[in-house]
Amino acid sequence: MTDSTATLIERVRSIMPDLKIEHIECVREGVINDVAIVNQELVFRFAKSEEYASLLEVEAGILNFIRPHLTIDVPKPIYIGTGCMVYPLLRGQQFTLKAVQAFDEQTQRYLARQLGSFLFQMHSLNITNLDAQLPVTRAYVTREEWIRVQEEVKSKVFPLLEDYQIEWAEDLFMGVLENPETFKYVPAFIHGDLASCHILYDVGKEKITGIIDFSMAGIGDPASDIGHLINIYGETFVQKMHQAYPDLDILLPRARFYAQAMELEWILRGLETGATFWFTGHLASARDIRTSSLKSFY
Repeated sequence: MTDSTATLIERVRSIMPDLKIEHIECVREGVINDVAIVNQELVFRFAKSEEYASLLEVEAGILNFIRPHLTIDVPKPIYIGTGCMVYPLLRGQQFTLKAVQAFDEQTQRYLARQLGSFLFQMHSLNITNLDAQLPVTRAYVTREEWIRVQEEVKSKVFPLLEDYQIEWAEDLFMGVLENPETFKYVPAFIHGDLASCHILYDVGKEKITGIIDFSMAGIGDPASDIGHLINIYGETFVQKMHQAYPDLDILLPRARFYAQAMELEWILRGLETGATFWFTGHLASARDIRTSSLKSFY
């Protein structure tokens, strides 16, 4: 048993002293939380710092708000304390690009419709006249935020790139940022971090079984969520969501921007934090993005 595992066991016991721990799986690679899965039944998420502790309480409120309106399971907290959340484990495997590619065309369409239906339900939630104030997403979804990212990329990332890569990045940013109308959208509730490890599926039932980790969730641009899916699974797969997500075509131009720009954002985070895993976050993604000029859509 490593020191880190022993520490997590102590933290679990401090919350549930009567819980018999027969098996524990520790996941410490997260940016915001350390995770302990106990007896393949309970998930304990511990904030890595005081800064992140308050996010768990906010996330619990978010989950309670969205859960009744969704047809795919999300975590249901049974304990919320200072810097800790506990919920029953959602069953399923990580929904990776490799998993998608292993299915035939019909099954891919079926799974894409499930994801599309989930996103449409979530993005269509009534976020007005709420008793509790929903947070703004922590993901970058405004023109002002991306202008700042653009300037930081120029100063910190461009010196590391070849000329053709700089040209690609400049074209990517200018294609959206030179037109103020580009980021005029109807705000919606979004997940904000739809990584493949946050989407669970049952291979036998060919079913999406759960969506987890809403620590970045809040009010923002629904195209951001679509962009995450394009980055992971490719636009060919995302286009299969049309039947379940009627407004998909409206979001796709911005989603294509997000799908590519987030990789520059990850490089920035790696340079700023020294955490090298940010430099490899783009590996194993689909690289399937259709070209279009955002100018023609606005």
